[in-house]
Amino acid sequence: MRIITGKTKKGITLVELIAAMALTMFFAVACIMLIVPVSMIYTHTLHENRAQLVADSVVDAMRAECSKAIITGTGDVWIADPGDSYDGTVITPSAVKENKGGVLVFRRNSIYCETIASNYIVSDYLYNAVKAKDESFSESGELSGTNFSRSVYTMDSADREADQVHFGYYYSNAETVNEFTYAYPMDYYDFTNPFTHVIYLDYKVDLYFHDIGYNETTLKPAYVICDVTVLDQNDEPVYTRNAVLCF
Repeated sequence: MRIITGKTKKGITLVELIAAMALTMFFAVACIMLIVPVSMIYTHTLHENRAQLVADSVVDAMRAECSKAIITGTGDVWIADPGDSYDGTVITPSAVKENKGGVLVFRRNSIYCETIASNYIVSDYLYNAVKAKDESFSESGELSGTNFSRSVYTMDSADREADQVHFGYYYSNAETVNEFTYAYPMDYYDFTNPFTHVIYLDYKVDLYFHDIGYNETTLKPAYVICDVTVLDQNDEPVYTRNAVLCF
């Protein structure tokens, strides 16, 4: 007797194929829903870390400058609040503000004072004002051989733009305002910045000074608080920190 055996061939039905495709699509959507927020968190954290690096660098540079201040009286540190119209020009005693503003002014020595701000452009006007003073000194022999010696001459045009930290140096005078003697800018000397525009990583920086603290015994300025806000190119805040700048 002969026994014939055979194998049954079974394929994938249309229903099974559709079910498999549906499950695959479900898992793909779930992966995308997981990846997108993780990617957004990573990008946000990366931008925030980069902005924090910029803010920390700005604070370190300002602290280094403020440590060079010479404090002899109550008015050797003050805050000006010229608003958005400030263009780096000389600030008069009428702009003295004791509480808050965008420009910090402090005495460097008996002849010079310094400003720290980020809301103005080092324009051609400021450049030429420094140049004219430099040339006149050289011609008069007061600074023989130092023509074109200022730092502003080496600043790239991109480094002169607003939203970067600029240090302004001015010949200073003393003026009595509200019974206190203030050191205030009288004439241009030089402009510079702590680092070039490439360090900002395409961010902008806004500075806001407030709450000057005084020595309880001498009433001389001891510190000022600065809010440093790092913004993206759309002027949206990315990172903010405040710092105490000591004198």
